[in-house]
This record gives sequence, structure tokens and C-alpha cells, in this order.
Amino acid sequence: MRRLTLISCILGFCIIWGKLASQTALPELCNTYDSVGLYNITIEFSKNSLSGLLILKKTSDSTFRLVLNAEMGPKLLDLELSPTGYKTIYAFKKLNRKRILRTFYEDFGALSGILVWNKSFSIDTSEVATSFSYDLGKQKKIIYCSEPANIRINSGKEVVGKSVNTIFYYFYDPSILGVSSMKLEHQHFQMAILLNKIIL
Repeated sequence: MRRLTLISCILGFCIIWGKLASQTALPELCNTYDSVGLYNITIEFSKNSLSGLLILKKTSDSTFRLVLNAEMGPKLLDLELSPTGYKTIYAFKKLNRKRILRTFYEDFGALSGILVWNKSFSIDTSEVATSFSYDLGKQKKIIYCSEPANIRINSGKEVVGKSVNTIFYYFYDPSILGVSSMKLEHQHFQMAILLNKIIL
């Protein structure tokens, strides 16, 4: 309830530029109270598919620890994500490549809001949606869109110039008052990430 009140305040000042110190307008992957998010994850790339468990722990206001386990148990990835970059704690040999790790960082940084933490944003409101646009430099932007009637973030996209790199969606479950599942789709190569929240 507190989060919805804060979001309402932000939307009330939609005519100004600002900084969002606590990123209250962005969806949370972690539970507000216990700071740990558990998700079933499926990664689809080309004609392959990988399923497993994703554990996302909030270690500070702006830092997450991301652990990806395969369906049969072994750990595949362990990253620390922050607004300034990522730190590799462990990566399975085939994943331990800079390009792959950078892609994971940008994907989960976009989903969690880490990439835009404490950055200036502009707000555009129409009858259809309200958009929060963050300029990351080098013609790169992340835009989160919400439906004004529900005051919730339900989609987003990462844009470079006029080209859309990724699109991501948030699906809300009224019974938990939060995000129940997410989907991220890359537009320039075949890769999608599906997340379904595990309710304990």
C-alpha cells in the first residue's frame, strides 16, 4: 500500500524532471518485506531451452545478488548487480564470456530497475499510458510504461537510437499485490526470458 501511495505522488508531479532516489515507480523483483525473490526461469534461445530456479536477493537499496541454478540443481551463474556494473562471483564455463554476462546484466538490470537507479527521468502522460523515460547516454534509453488507471508498470523497452533492443512485460497478481511473472524478449536475436514467481 505504501508503494502505491509513493507511485501516486510521483505521477502527481508528471510535469517536471526529477530523480527517483528509491525507484518507487519501478517494479520490484524481490518481495518488499523479505528482500528475496524466488522465480522459476526459462531461457529460450534459438531452438534451445533452459529451465531452472532464479534467486534474487537484495543486498542493499541498489544492489542485487542473482543466482541461477539449473533444473537438476547445479549452479550456473552467480552475479552481483549494481548501477555501476556487475561482479561475477561464479559462472559456468559456457556462460563465462563477457558478452553473455553483459547481456544478463542488462536484461536483469532493466527488469529490476538497477540500470536507471537514481538517474534523471522524464514523464510523458497520454490517455493510453504514462511513460517514464531514462536517458542512459550513447543514444540508449529505457522506457517503462504504466496504465494510468491502475498506476502500475506493465511493460518497458530498451531503445538505442530508433531501434528497440529488448521489450519486457510485467504481469500482476492482485492476490499478492505485486509482480507474479515477467517476460523479456530480445528483438535482434532469438532469446527470451520467462520468470514466474514462487510464492512461499
